[in-house]
Amino acid sequence: MNDRLRSKLDDLPSCPGVYTFKDRLGKIIYVGKAKSLRSRVRSYFGEGEPTSPRAAALIRRIRDIDFIATKSEVEALILECNLIKHFRPRYNVNLKDDKKYPYIKVTTREPFPSVFPTRNLVSDGSRYFGPYTDAKAMRRSLKVLTSIFPVRTCRKHLPLKQPERGCLNFHIGKCIGPCRGDIPREAYRRLVDQVCQYLAGKMSKLIHSLRRRMDRAARDLRFEEAARLRDTIKALEKVSERQTVVMTSPRDRDVLAVRSGKRLAIGYVLKIREGKLVGKEVYRLSFEGQPTDDEILNSFLRQYIAATAPLPDEILLEAMPSDIDLIRTWLEARAGRKVRVYSPRSGKAHDLVVMAGNNAQLGLNQITERVAQEGRIPRSLTELMRWLHLAELPRLIEAFDISATQGSLAVGSRVAFKDARPYRKLYRHYTIRDVIGQDDFAMMREVAARAWSHISKDEEEKPQLILIDGGKGQVTSAIQGIKDAGASDADLPPIVGIAKRLDEIWFPDRSAPLQIPHDSPALRLLQRIRDEAHRFAIDFHRKRRRKAAIRSQLEQVPGIGGQLAKRLLEQFGSVDRIRQVTIDELCKVRGISRSKAQTIHNYLTRGV
Repeated sequence: MNDRLRSKLDDLPSCPGVYTFKDRLGKIIYVGKAKSLRSRVRSYFGEGEPTSPRAAALIRRIRDIDFIATKSEVEALILECNLIKHFRPRYNVNLKDDKKYPYIKVTTREPFPSVFPTRNLVSDGSRYFGPYTDAKAMRRSLKVLTSIFPVRTCRKHLPLKQPERGCLNFHIGKCIGPCRGDIPREAYRRLVDQVCQYLAGKMSKLIHSLRRRMDRAARDLRFEEAARLRDTIKALEKVSERQTVVMTSPRDRDVLAVRSGKRLAIGYVLKIREGKLVGKEVYRLSFEGQPTDDEILNSFLRQYIAATAPLPDEILLEAMPSDIDLIRTWLEARAGRKVRVYSPRSGKAHDLVVMAGNNAQLGLNQITERVAQEGRIPRSLTELMRWLHLAELPRLIEAFDISATQGSLAVGSRVAFKDARPYRKLYRHYTIRDVIGQDDFAMMREVAARAWSHISKDEEEKPQLILIDGGKGQVTSAIQGIKDAGASDADLPPIVGIAKRLDEIWFPDRSAPLQIPHDSPALRLLQRIRDEAHRFAIDFHRKRRRKAAIRSQLEQVPGIGGQLAKRLLEQFGSVDRIRQVTIDELCKVRGISRSKAQTIHNYLTRGV
C-alpha cells in the first residue's frame, strides 16, 4: 500500500456514505456503500488474506480511494445504485445493457397526455411503465393498447393555438384527435386514466369501471357511447383471457429469481397482476470474478427496484438478501407505500418462486450455449449482426434473385448460407409462372411467396435474415410475396437488399441506404451470398435457354409440336442422340407413328 492510500484511509469519516476504488488510470473499478465509511473501507486492507480470489484481484488494482458522505445508509444505497448504473464498474454486478431497456411513457403533466416508448427514465412528472427487456413485446403491448384506447402517440405540445384537421391516425380511428381542439380535457383525461390502469395491469378494476359507465350511458339513451364502451370491454376481456390465473389474491406481485454462471447471471422476473401472470422480464447481469450468490441477489434486487415502475405490492424471492432491512426501507420510500418482500416456503407463492428459478436456469443455459456457439461462429456474422442491428445472430441467411432475358424464360433462385457457408440443402430453382413480360418486382414477389409457402408450413428452416439482390423496390416486393404466403408482420425475419452499383444495403422502412465499409467482413459475406444467388439463377436460366433452343430446332420438323418435342427430349436428352437412334426406337415415344418417325429421322440426318 502506498503512502497516498494510507493517508486516505486515516482520513476516512465514520459516517454513512459511498466509496469508490480507482485503478492506476483513475478509472472507477468498484462502488460500495457503508454504514461507516472508515470501518468498511479499512476492512479491505486489514491483516490476513482476502476472502476470495475476486476480492484479491480487486485489492491488487486499487490505486486511489474516493468517497461521498451521506445522511443515512438508505441515501447511500440510492447513491450507490446510481453510481453503479452510470460508471458500470468492473468489479460490481451490472445489469447488462440496462441503459437500453425501453419504457412506455405517459406524459401526465400535459393537458392532453401522449403515450409513446422511450429509453430515458427522467423525473419529469410523467408516468413510466417498465422496463421491458423485450422491445418487441413492448411494441406489441403498445399496439394493442392504441387499438383499444385511441390516445395520441405524437409528441406535439397541446393545446395548439391553431387547431389542426387531424393526422392519419385520427382519420383511421387510432386517435381521438385532441389536436383538433374539440375534445374536452376531462374526457381525454378519463381515457388516459384507463390507459394507465391497463399498463399497470388493473384489468378487472378497469373493466368494472367501464361496465358501469356503459350501463349509465344506456340508461340515459346515449346508445352510441354505450356501444363504444361495450366494444372496449370486449377487447379488454379478450386480452384478459390470454393471461393465466396463478393466484386467487388480487394483489400485484413480482417474483424474482437469479441463476449465475461464469461471469454471467440471469435475473428472471414473473409479473403477476390481479392474480394473473401477465408477463416476464429477463435481465442479463455481468460481473468480474465470482461474487457470492448473496452479492448477486443483492445487486439485482437493488437495480431492479431502481429501474421498475410502477412497483408491485409484493416482491417474492427465493432467499432473503443480507441487506433486506435497508432495502425494505428504501423500497417503501420509493414506492410511497408499504411493499412486502418475503421468501415463501410453501403454497402457490412458493411454486411461483420455483417456476421463476427454473426459468432463470433455462435462460442461463440458453445464453451459455449461445455464447459457446458464437465462439465458433465466423466474425463476419457477428459483424453483420452489429451493422444491421439484428436481434439474433443470422446463422441461416437466404437470398433471392431473378434472371430473365427481356421477360422470356424468367427464373428465380434461392440460396442459403449457414454459419457463413453455402447450405445447398435449401438451394431452390423457380420457373416464373404468373408474370408475363419484364416485371422484376412481380417476379420477386412470386419467388418470395413460393419460397415462404414451404417455410410457413415448417417444412423448411426459418432464416434469421433474407437478402434480396436489388434495392428498396425489390425488398418491398419480397415482403409482399412473403405476406401473400400467409406470414404476419411478427413472422417476418429481417429483410434487406444489396444494390449492385455501390453495394448499398437497403431496408424496407428507411429512405436512405446503409453503406458498410468495403473492407468489412460483413459486406464481403453479403456480396458472396448475392453473387452465389446470381450464379445459381444464371445457370438455371442458361439451361432453360439451351432446352428452349433445342425444342425450337425440333419444332421445325414437320408434324412436331411443343409437347412432342418435349417428350423426345425427355426420352433421349439431346438432338444429337435423337439423330443416332433407330426408327423403331423413335416409334416407342408416345404420339409418334412409324411414318412420323421416318420424317424425324430423315429431317435430322439430312446433310449429316
